[in-house]
Amino acid sequence: MRLNTFGIACSSLLMAASAFAALPKATALVEPMGMGYNIGNTMEVPENPTAWGNPLPTAGYIKAIKAAGFNTVRIPCAWYSHSDALAKDIAANGGTADNSTYKHVGKAADFTSPTIDADWLKQVKDVVDMIIAEGMYVVLNSHWDEGWLEDRVYEGTANPRSGSGDIANSSATVKARQAAFWSQIATYFKDYDEHLLFAGANEPGVNDPWGASGQWAFDNSRMQILKGYYDAFITSVRSAGGNNDTRTLIVQAPRTEMDNAPMLSTSWPTDPAGDGYMMAEVHYYPYQYSLMTADEDWGKQYYYYTGLSSTNDKEHNMGWNVYSKSIDNSALGTPNQIAKAFGELKTMFCDKGIPVIIGELGAIKRTGQITDAANLKLHLQGRALFYGEVAKNAKANGIVPYVWDTGAENDGNMTIITRQKGTYSILDPDVLNALQKAYGMEGNNKSNLDSLVNENEVPETAGGKGIEVTYKSVTSDSSETGTLRINLSGTAKDLSKYVGLEISMKGEVASAGPCTNAAKDCGEYGWTSMDFFMMTGGSWDWFDANVMEQADQQLDVSTFQTFQVKWTDFRTEPTGLTSVNAIGLNLYGTQVSGTITIDYIKGIKADGSTEIIDDFDKKPQLEGTASGKIVAIAGGTSRICMPSTTAAPKMLVNVQPGSVYATFNASKATHATAMLMNSMGQVIAQKSFDTHAGANEVQLSTSARGAAVLIVKIGSQKSVKQIKLR
Repeated sequence: MRLNTFGIACSSLLMAASAFAALPKATALVEPMGMGYNIGNTMEVPENPTAWGNPLPTAGYIKAIKAAGFNTVRIPCAWYSHSDALAKDIAANGGTADNSTYKHVGKAADFTSPTIDADWLKQVKDVVDMIIAEGMYVVLNSHWDEGWLEDRVYEGTANPRSGSGDIANSSATVKARQAAFWSQIATYFKDYDEHLLFAGANEPGVNDPWGASGQWAFDNSRMQILKGYYDAFITSVRSAGGNNDTRTLIVQAPRTEMDNAPMLSTSWPTDPAGDGYMMAEVHYYPYQYSLMTADEDWGKQYYYYTGLSSTNDKEHNMGWNVYSKSIDNSALGTPNQIAKAFGELKTMFCDKGIPVIIGELGAIKRTGQITDAANLKLHLQGRALFYGEVAKNAKANGIVPYVWDTGAENDGNMTIITRQKGTYSILDPDVLNALQKAYGMEGNNKSNLDSLVNENEVPETAGGKGIEVTYKSVTSDSSETGTLRINLSGTAKDLSKYVGLEISMKGEVASAGPCTNAAKDCGEYGWTSMDFFMMTGGSWDWFDANVMEQADQQLDVSTFQTFQVKWTDFRTEPTGLTSVNAIGLNLYGTQVSGTITIDYIKGIKADGSTEIIDDFDKKPQLEGTASGKIVAIAGGTSRICMPSTTAAPKMLVNVQPGSVYATFNASKATHATAMLMNSMGQVIAQKSFDTHAGANEVQLSTSARGAAVLIVKIGSQKSVKQIKLR
């Protein structure tokens, strides 16, 4: 039967009459689909859809998407991590791999018939049903999900992740899993009508490593492997019965890059349903304008869109060429390039009866990087112009555009409609207005452009500038992370002349975090810790060290204090210091709220002298629970609520498969408790015990894997360690 705007609970008596009727062809869907919205960073999150800070979609959120003028929703979705395939792969590698990162798993098990968890299928169905109940269309895809398909568009032994070692891949195994997943998905949704479309992949091959000559070449041999994955997808859906016989299916260009679209066009898969029931997909993120967060020797970030150029920051205008010192009006993202590229898509696909979707598009909001008020206003106006230009050209060429939405509300976001606080308001009315006008709507949402400019304007001061970072938990019982990240470029990437890092900051360390759920006794489990981190080399190797473990040092509410972390203090001493991609701070915890102010980050030389790496004239990237702005550092107070770990005894932790051992010294005999919390803030193991003066040890057993926190409470003191269970 057809599930349409009349609701999901239509009588099953209609099923037999409509089950074999052909659905409308793909070309008939383009106009009613209109413009599209992505529910990003949610259903595609491996294993846990709320782990990246977004709640599960609600009916209120879906209604807000509809009310904003969108008529089709793309659901990026995970399947592999909600099946028994992940556990099989871990077992095939000795059971010691990190089960949350597929690149560490190594070889795939010879397991070609995975089963998707029934509860997960029901969870996805609930979201699909809410969208269709509003009369909208749904594109349900298979997203990155640990790279089980995307990172494995090759055959044999190769290196799909730089630095991870040679990994043998059988494309036949991937193809069989693709068939198994889509057979189950299509069977589950077989009675849904043309309002539900399936997309076989996301960005296949996009995660190949960069080398001396760029990313791996996506040549014809790899295209044929990818085509095999699409053949498995198409055949499985068409064989699943019901309305799947003529359901519209979507396949992606390699990496969903427009430049690779001709490769898909010349290797277009055969559809048993005949011509007219498929679409092609590309994504559109002009890198220097949409995603780039640090200037490089080869090119600058583009802050200001064509037609709204800055006169005193010319190097960041759209199309600026660092070699010719001039503007290239055909650069990626310019109106000329958009018109040309979208016209080519029309000729290549649409004119042949194959509609195209721009499955993702967007540009980050740079309210922290631009401190000049006039330039910030130009940037914000330009973002709206860019979105409108993309939507206008999409509509003119018979292409369906889907804006990407992260759910985040801090600097760097691409969010239009809020959802993390349960208030489904318009976060970016200027961008929404531009989109609506491109589709013939009024676009009269009240602008917040001036308020954003005023909010981010920084007064000049003799004392210099700093970054004020506010941390606020979204949930009361889940582990969350607030990230301050500085992307390095040019000569700043070489930190080999230093022996460590120094940070100056002020705030206050409290003994407990606030519980945001008054109905739950969760105050006992509030915890926070702060780490320096860095990522180095071509494989972006990760290194971190706890800032707050230094004896006799803790944050002060009104006075800046310095904290030093040497390379030898890192959990694993960093390598690749001649090529450091980023440094920053991660604040981990539950029930976190408050603000700290950071004056600078310096490098420490061997002779003890220091020099500035970043003094926050421009705001760094802020993610997760962290948001903030550039401030004058003179005066003011700040506070962050987090349990102190400095007064508690230092704890050494040894993680073994199935067990965690902690050793520490106690000054006297007292009562103690040990507790393990997973990344959702759930207690997975705990034990009460008595200490004695001197060395002590406690062991906790668990079958859980992945990120966890060990909390040992000794009397009134707490020691906290982040660990990975094996």
